[in-house]
Amino acid sequence: MPGMTIKGSVSTFAAMLLSGCALLSPAENAETYYQCGASEFSVLQQEQTVLLNYGSELETLSQAVSGSGARYSNEKEPVTQYWSKGNEADITWRGQEMPLCVERGTLPKHFTARGNEPFWQVAVNPQHMALTTPASEAIIDLQPAEVVSEQPYEWRIESTTDKHLIVIDRLCRDSMSGRLYPYQVDLQESDRMYSGCGGDSEWLLQGANWELVEFEDYALNSKPATIQFLENSQLAGFNGCNRYFGSYNMGGELAQLRITGSTKMACSNAADKLSRQFSEVLERVYHVNIDDNGRLVLSTRGGRKMVFKQKND
Repeated sequence: MPGMTIKGSVSTFAAMLLSGCALLSPAENAETYYQCGASEFSVLQQEQTVLLNYGSELETLSQAVSGSGARYSNEKEPVTQYWSKGNEADITWRGQEMPLCVERGTLPKHFTARGNEPFWQVAVNPQHMALTTPASEAIIDLQPAEVVSEQPYEWRIESTTDKHLIVIDRLCRDSMSGRLYPYQVDLQESDRMYSGCGGDSEWLLQGANWELVEFEDYALNSKPATIQFLENSQLAGFNGCNRYFGSYNMGGELAQLRITGSTKMACSNAADKLSRQFSEVLERVYHVNIDDNGRLVLSTRGGRKMVFKQKND
């Protein structure tokens, strides 16, 4: 937001003050958007508070003491907190810790990327990238990422050598494993370009309560089945009849989802049938996708499919 220019006489300025008009600094009253895994938040900075928005819900947070960065909290239970740290933030929404939040138009401070044929891998931080190929390993100094396009966002990261990175905010599927990543990443070396994917696969799924909206010809009741991908590879949700918990692993060629326990409530015949089929398909999922509408699609080798949308939509 550009600096504010005030024109007019001193008396006009005095009248503004007397009338209760407040002049905000450039940093105030500017909305900032964050991507927190699968969820989006916005923050509106005010004089001593921030307005934290998630979906159609809003929380007013007051400034709190912090050792670094700017921290705001509602100072009640369940706690809602916003703690900004440069272009990243830690957000807790009504007791639920969100995955890493990254400001729109920027990249995470730390990320990895990799490509195949030939194999290459980089680990990037704000100052360096560690580049690994079958023939060599190198630590290379980097310049700050520069935005070169906004639809979608594209960044160019120059280095002190002939090797540079181009990162595009576009879903990318690994050419060998089929694993889904949040970024397309190209490694440029002189006149050659090597394509790959980057970021954290789990981050794409975390931070949202996914609600079942399509599952073959099963009727979905007023309390639909859900799934949540939590940190530390923990899985939780509702299968249409009972709460369940388990684990997930997005590594390797196949996604692995496992249910390790559930509650034992009695349900109607329809809800019981749905819950058994839901659990069976969930444990046979091998392919995870995010479609063009932002919906989560879980598929089995046998062609069975479950489609979810974010619950706060």
